[in-house]
Amino acid sequence: AAMAHLPTAVMYVMDLSGGAGDRCSSVEDQLILRREVRARFPRRPWIDVISKADLGIIDGAEERLKDILKAEQLERAQQRGLSGDDAGDEPYYIILSIKEGMGVDELRQEVMRMLGEVRVVLDAMAAVDERIARPV
Repeated sequence: AAMAHLPTAVMYVMDLSGGAGDRCSSVEDQLILRREVRARFPRRPWIDVISKADLGIIDGAEERLKDILKAEQLERAQQRGLSGDDAGDEPYYIILSIKEGMGVDELRQEVMRMLGEVRVVLDAMAAVDERIARPV
């Protein structure tokens, strides 16, 4: 419950290679968990990362992720009173392979961007705290 009130950002890392380990880490389970976490933190800076890309991506997994992301974009657009045509660009996620160095720089840039967004919130919170703490 405390996480809901912290100024945070979310990096959701998925292994869509099909070799994530136990039965609870299937591609579908990871996508279900992603949807649940995203629903819990809808306004947080967010980035989706497909890891271990050098191992390949199981058939249909990337398309399933794109479908989920497009549905989320459409829902956000509708909440703002926009039409489906105004839902935004193609869904964004990073495909990462540490082994091959793929996506590492892009991930670093996105993390810095998200931390910048969190910093703005923290600075605003600090300013409010200072005003509250000052005697009148």
